[in-house]
Amino acid sequence: MSGKHVAILVFPGHGHVNPTLEFSRLLMALGHRVSYVLDERMAGPVKAAGAGFVGYPSRRGRLGTGYVTGEDIGALGLGFLRESMDVILPRTLEAFADDVPDLILYDLESFFTARTAARRWGRPTAQLFPYVASNEHYSLAMEVFSGADENLGKCIDLVADFLAGEGEERDAVWPFMANFDERNLVLLPREFQPLGETFDERYTFTGHSVPAGRTGTGSWSRPSGSGDGPVALITLGTEVNDRPDFFTTCGAAFADTDWHLVVAVGPGNLPAEPPAPGRVEMHEWLEFGTVLPHASAVVCHSGMSTILESLSFGTPLVIVTYTPEDRVNAARVTELGLGVELPGEDVTAERVRAAVEHVATDPAIRRGVARMRMDLLAAGGPGRAAQVIDGWLNDSYATPGDTIMKDTAALPGAPANAGVR
Repeated sequence: MSGKHVAILVFPGHGHVNPTLEFSRLLMALGHRVSYVLDERMAGPVKAAGAGFVGYPSRRGRLGTGYVTGEDIGALGLGFLRESMDVILPRTLEAFADDVPDLILYDLESFFTARTAARRWGRPTAQLFPYVASNEHYSLAMEVFSGADENLGKCIDLVADFLAGEGEERDAVWPFMANFDERNLVLLPREFQPLGETFDERYTFTGHSVPAGRTGTGSWSRPSGSGDGPVALITLGTEVNDRPDFFTTCGAAFADTDWHLVVAVGPGNLPAEPPAPGRVEMHEWLEFGTVLPHASAVVCHSGMSTILESLSFGTPLVIVTYTPEDRVNAARVTELGLGVELPGEDVTAERVRAAVEHVATDPAIRRGVARMRMDLLAAGGPGRAAQVIDGWLNDSYATPGDTIMKDTAALPGAPANAGVR
């Protein structure tokens, strides 16, 4: 059977793009073509994977360095929706005018471009969740956008006005903005998903997105003179890492111990005077898989990729929370016995040290992490994700109007009968 063409439209952040790269490689090995539509600054990892790339100049901002609220998330979402309307959709329609994709994969942030393009082209869609998923019983948006009523209302009005221009009734906004699709691929294990038992056959949970047999796994080596004590990996990812005081605090937390810290501060965040060689080493970035086999604990914000990669190596977590999504994921980590939460505003050297030593030595947490590691392996990973997408590509196509949920109770602000028609 000849290969098909898959378009991937996701929010231009590493935590949204990186989890898709390995299943894209596997789809290409099956003979399919994969094309991404992304911020021009994300071209490197996509092209390295061998996929096609359609770039646009993004104006999106980053989250602030203080306490992040639902209103802040709402403002970021409103900005990205406007960019989707003004820049990303026109660029997508132009780029694929003579090469229409057979299937469009997208995350929630990219719903506008993906669903509009699908209607224009008469092509099916499937939604990706690189974070916890939503259905009629559980909505991440309801938690993340708490307090964002004004910005969310603006988003609804923008989409409603657009649909009115397309000849749609105003109530068409609710199914069009639904938080999930008829086909959904969730890049985490069902066991991590809140209310996971309520997610039906529309959802496939594939565990982690870590490629098997990666070169360099475990290749980190301890610097000479750093002793033989336990190792902690410390990172705040790519969105909330402009916090030099946090990294300084972590260094102070273990100054008089035998712990060795491997700290990833993010590109451009190395201090002017990094610590002298010894028990703290700083990197702008590094492949976490090189260090994780040696680590007794990971201190991170709640990026799902970092959480799952850490668990795939059996490493417990200290989740430092700054954003609403951080707090959702940290609550789940704590509930499942995989680590502990440390609110960003409560970070002190004493609390960081106590949290790290607790997760590294607590027998119940070690058992919880071991159990989740098995769940990750059993879910199938990127190989399973590629199989599912390949199956969708070879199925008879549903009409685009049937690929978006009619029941939109999970959309904040939607009336009880929002999707009924």
